[in-house]
This record gives sequence, C-alpha cells and structure tokens, in this order.
Amino acid sequence: MRAALKALPVAERQALAVLLVSSLCMVWLQYPANRFWMLAALSRWLPDAAEWFRAAVIHNPHTELYRSAYWALASIAGYVLLPLVHIRLKSEKLSDYGLAWPDRATLRADLKLFPLFYALMLPLVWWASAQPGFLAIYPFFRLSPGEALWPHWLLWEMLYFAQFAALEFFFRGYMVHGLKPRLGWLAVFVMIIPYCMIHFEKPALESLAAIVAGAALGLLSYRYKSIWLGAALHCSVALTMDLMALWRKGLL
Repeated sequence: MRAALKALPVAERQALAVLLVSSLCMVWLQYPANRFWMLAALSRWLPDAAEWFRAAVIHNPHTELYRSAYWALASIAGYVLLPLVHIRLKSEKLSDYGLAWPDRATLRADLKLFPLFYALMLPLVWWASAQPGFLAIYPFFRLSPGEALWPHWLLWEMLYFAQFAALEFFFRGYMVHGLKPRLGWLAVFVMIIPYCMIHFEKPALESLAAIVAGAALGLLSYRYKSIWLGAALHCSVALTMDLMALWRKGLL
C-alpha cells in the first residue's frame, strides 16, 4: 500500500489526502458538532461532564447563546483544524489556500462584484424571509420576546461570522486549491457536492442556491486565490436574513 502511494504522482497524492481530510471534516460536522450526539457520547464516557453540558447547552433556561456558540465553535473546529494540520505537515503557505490578503487586482474585482452579488441576493432574501420554512430556521439564535440585541444576539452574530470565514476557508480555500493541482477548475465542482449537502436540513431552495453560489464563489477563489469575497458575502447575507427574520417575527 505504501509503495503504491509513493508511486502515485505528487498531484494525485495531494488530491487523495485532501479528499480524505475533507471526509473526516464532514464526519466531525455531522456528529461531534451535533449537540445531541455530543451529549450521548458524554453520557456514556463522562457522566459529570454530560450533566454540565445538558444544563448549559441543551436545556439552558436563560439564554440560547451556549447552544448557538457550541454549534459555531464546533463547526469552526471541523472546518479548520485538520486542514491546517495537513497544510502544516506539507510546510505550505496558508496564502496558497485562499487566505492571502487581496492584491490590488483582486481588491478591485471584489469591490465591483460584492455590490452586484449582494444586490442579486437581496430580493431573494426578502422573499425567503416571509416563508414559513425559513422563519422556522432563522435566526439560529432564538431571541426571546423583549430581549435586547445586546449582548447575547450580537455576540452570537460575531461567532456566526467567524463560522462563515471558516466555512469559506474549508470549501473555497482548502478543497478548491488543494484539489486544483490534480483536477484544475473541476475542483470547484467536486467542492460543490459536500457544500450543497450541508444545506440539506434547510429549505430545498437554499440547497439549490448553494450549488449556484458555491460554483460562483469557488470559481472566483480559483481565479483570484482569495476567499474573502465569499466570506464578506456570506456574512452580509446572513446578517440581512437574520434581521429580516427578526423583523417579520416582530422582535425588532
């Protein structure tokens, strides 16, 4: 097996490693990042920790913050930790995986594309915010009637934004640029498969939109070697969606 791996071209070994690491990341996102799975695991192995976790995260009567924060932090870990270890072991630069600060040409492109993409999304977000399926999900942080936006909701939004940056790094950074030496621009469309699948618990329209958005942002990252346009768009659209959902529910 080891000899067979060494016989593979470098680009194929790289692609194989990226696909295996990405698969492990998706397993993390499906299981440990799920608070109920984590509670069951803790109940089996660490009963005292399970009781604390149940009180703080699962059934906290005072705030949604811990529940939301657990999901955000566990998701960030799932998107970032193993890819960073892989990149570090290969002694490569993070800038090769979309984390470089935009150069002048990239910044000019981002400043032109951001308002265009946001303007295209705004009518869809406005329409979606009135649909029962979307309102049942958004915002993830359940603001209680009469509860102020500060501090819990705004703290949650900051974690939410960090989660989107991690998501962009994983899909548009690590997967696209890690697979690029072997697959070229088709790496974008390999990335779209798991990216679409993480939306399966959301309304069907959002899963379909993820295919289009994933392709557009993936191709832009492939072209400019930067994930920051995608991160900015994700954060802006998510904040707009949350604010519209709160307004529709009469909480603003």
